[in-house]
Amino acid sequence: MRCAHRAGWAQRGGEARCHGCGVRRFTSYGALRPPGLAEATPRTFLVGHQADRAAALNLTRRARYAGV
Repeated sequence: MRCAHRAGWAQRGGEARCHGCGVRRFTSYGALRPPGLAEATPRTFLVGHQADRAAALNLTRRARYAGV
């Protein structure tokens, strides 16, 4: 069954639930890192942009090889 989530969302306690199919989305997600560890990468716009670009390229390559 495919749901386009048109029935709306119920929001509560950091999660949203579709009224139609019951799928849950977490709205206040944070990276799970133990306290005291240094940041994995510096949080700058350039680093985020490069990561987004690398992920997009990876997805297009996988789609191309999968025949999508």
